[in-house]
Amino acid sequence: MVTVYTVFRHWLSQWRLMKSSAWTTKVGKSRKWTFSSNLKQVSNRGLQQGHEEGLRQGIEQGKQQGLLDGQKEGFQKGFVSGEQAGKQGFLEAAKPVNDLFQALSRWQSEKEQQQRHMICELVQKVAQQVIRAELTLMPQQILALVDETLSAMPGKAETVTVHLNPQDLERITHINADLPKSWKLVANNELPIGGCQLVTDDAEADASCDSRLEACMDNVKQHLLDEVSIPQVESENE
Repeated sequence: MVTVYTVFRHWLSQWRLMKSSAWTTKVGKSRKWTFSSNLKQVSNRGLQQGHEEGLRQGIEQGKQQGLLDGQKEGFQKGFVSGEQAGKQGFLEAAKPVNDLFQALSRWQSEKEQQQRHMICELVQKVAQQVIRAELTLMPQQILALVDETLSAMPGKAETVTVHLNPQDLERITHINADLPKSWKLVANNELPIGGCQLVTDDAEADASCDSRLEACMDNVKQHLLDEVSIPQVESENE
């Protein structure tokens, strides 16, 4: 009886001990699993929050950069558009002024050309009168022109026929000028006062004062009667 009771108590104590040990093991495993699960949840939550925060900051920075780029691009386009519009407006507003300026410039140029022609004609007429008066007082000047013209002609002339206006021939005859023997003076009614025509065996030449004056006036007209350029207002079609 004592032995059975003793064995029963021993078995009961062993059973309690085993049960207690099993519960402890089970609790430890449960606590360990709970800690690991909580750690994983915290980690996942941190990653999620970090991802959301990074995404939010990226979106915000993108908005700010996009706003700056948009403002810069808009300002540039607005500046170019405004500049082109301003130029176009200026050209349209300046067109009537430019047309008026062109008309006035052409009118002024035409008037200047007319005045220059009048001046050239007046100078030529005055010069002709002065030359004729000079030849009337000093008819030997005609002989000087003859000699100068002969020196410019090719070859050596043995005989020279000098055609003169009858009045000039009469004055030269009165002054008893010493003429070369190869010269022959002939009156020609078709020549004006101061006119002189030379004829040799090989060539003919005009030694008239009027022809020399005409050549001189041609040079004057070439410089004086050049077309005056008409200034224009610059226009841009952009």
